[in-house]
Amino acid sequence: MLFGQSVFQSVVERLEREADDIPPVEEQRPDFGIKSFSASLVFETATQNPSSANLPLDSYLGFLEEPAAVPEPEPEIMPAYLERISLSDVSDELAISDKDTVETLSEKRRSFARLNHPDMVSPLFREHATKRMTAANLLIDQAIRFLSR
Repeated sequence: MLFGQSVFQSVVERLEREADDIPPVEEQRPDFGIKSFSASLVFETATQNPSSANLPLDSYLGFLEEPAAVPEPEPEIMPAYLERISLSDVSDELAISDKDTVETLSEKRRSFARLNHPDMVSPLFREHATKRMTAANLLIDQAIRFLSR
C-alpha cells in the first residue's frame, strides 16, 4: 500500500490523470492513394435474356463429347438357394446333428447369415432371405435349447 492506497488504486488514479491531460484524437480515415474514385462502381448483372447468362458455360460445354449411353441393367435373377424357404430345406442346409455344440451351432448361424441375411441380398429378394433366416434361427435356437437340457 502506498500512502494508504493499494497498488491497483494508485495505478488507476495515475491513468485517469494521464487520460485527462491527453487531448482527444480525431479519427482519421486511411488514405489508400486513390483520389479519383469517390463513388462505388456498379455493374449491370441482370440481362434481358436469362439464357444469355449461361453463354460462357454453354460455349465451354460445346467442346465436350456427348456422354455415352449407359446400358440398362439386366434384371436381377434370384439365386436358387433363396428359393428354398421351407423349414425342411433350411434344416437340410444347416445339417444340425446330435454332435453339434453351442459353439458349432453359433458358427452355423453366422455362416448361414453371411449368405442369407436380408441386408446382404438385393432388396428384390429380401422377403425370401427373411423367411430363410427366420427358419434358420428357429432351428438353431431349438437345438441350443435341447442341448441345455
